[in-house]
Amino acid sequence: MGSLKLFPLGLVAYPTKVVPLHIFEERYKYLINECISLDQEFGMVYTLDNGLADFGCSLSISELIKTYPNGEMDIITKGQRIFKIHSNKVENELNVGQVEFQEDKPEPFLDKFDKIKEKYLKLLLQLGLTDQIERHMNKTRSFELIEHIQLPNEVELLLISTRSEIDRLKVLDEIFDQILEKGIDKINQKVFQS
Repeated sequence: MGSLKLFPLGLVAYPTKVVPLHIFEERYKYLINECISLDQEFGMVYTLDNGLADFGCSLSISELIKTYPNGEMDIITKGQRIFKIHSNKVENELNVGQVEFQEDKPEPFLDKFDKIKEKYLKLLLQLGLTDQIERHMNKTRSFELIEHIQLPNEVELLLISTRSEIDRLKVLDEIFDQILEKGIDKINQKVFQS
């Protein structure tokens, strides 16, 4: 268990997810500058009506796009590791959590993954999103199958709180089946972001 500075937001991050952020609050300018200078990760955690979610994901800063004269920043981050928050407190106006990074249970999942990936690829083909089909064919984990799909926050929270790749694949199987059953022509293409 370790200490991690948290960035609460109305957004769920997970491994492989690219999250662009505009940093404007002083406390978060400090946090991001510190993470850049020390090459550290920070934790993104979804804000609920009654506080913070129990699970979040650490983010690494992959690019500082722009720094404004007032110190505001545009950055690109990428999800790294899922964590569970055991407790948190406020230090220097920042939430700091005592977190435990989560490891998936070791289990064979390749057969199940290949079946779900077939459905994912079928959805992409039906939507005409074939530009980078080879990259999509090389995906190997459940989180990679949703990096360009906009799911409800509740579903993404469920996925990051699940320590089993097989259980995450079951959730995605249901979601992909629902989309395929409704007919691709009735699905809003904004759900898929290329």
